[in-house]
Amino acid sequence: MLVGALLATSTGLQAASTFLDAVSNNVANASTPGFKTGQVTFQDLLSIGTKPGATATQGTTAPGGTQVGSGAIVDSVTGLFTQGGLEQTGRQLDFAINGQGFFEVTRPDGSTGYTRAGNFNVDASGKLVTSDGFQLAGGITIPANASSVSVSSDGTVTATTPAGTQLIGNLTLTRFQNPAGLTRIGSTTFAADPASGAATTGAPGANGTGAIVQGSLEQSNVDLTSELVNLIVAQRAFQFNTRALQVENETLQATTALIS
Repeated sequence: MLVGALLATSTGLQAASTFLDAVSNNVANASTPGFKTGQVTFQDLLSIGTKPGATATQGTTAPGGTQVGSGAIVDSVTGLFTQGGLEQTGRQLDFAINGQGFFEVTRPDGSTGYTRAGNFNVDASGKLVTSDGFQLAGGITIPANASSVSVSSDGTVTATTPAGTQLIGNLTLTRFQNPAGLTRIGSTTFAADPASGAATTGAPGANGTGAIVQGSLEQSNVDLTSELVNLIVAQRAFQFNTRALQVENETLQATTALIS
């Protein structure tokens, strides 16, 4: 049984380490626009029966048998897609989403990504791109002679040029049945996954998507108070599992000495 205890404790160490990694990442991204908190869930491993329960006789209820667990693992680390606070920046190319939905972008390898970070820029060809150069879906091009750009809550994009105000495109938003099923691929960007369900793309404010707020950015939804508590919990879990491992090792050594 001591070997089983060592194995169970080792799984506890791994789970606590993963928990600590996830919480540390949340804290590190507390100021990252559009970042969504990673939530860790755990589950226990298979319990091993050492003694079966007694058989019920004459209508009596049999007591339970003896079962010993095999440890714990991290079941999942999923995103918490609650609304982050909106911070006014006054910058024309900063777009916040107030409600559900993601901006669709094209990554350098041609794959599609989804982000809530709306701090866009203009590339050499006038296209709207993220800070990493991912092109915003819709191919919106800002005229070189535009003095200002305006985006309405429904995604209509207009530019003011010497020739007057002209329509240059429409922003769209994409929402998923299960945003928690999206896969993080870095740069505050997600990729669709079978677990995320079907994607629905349309104008902001339609089909359950949120509205566009120009001149603002959605901030991270990390709750630092909760995450600092989680850091303490993760640290204590790691310490206790380490101590348990030391005790089990000492007990195993003592048992081996008695046998030899």
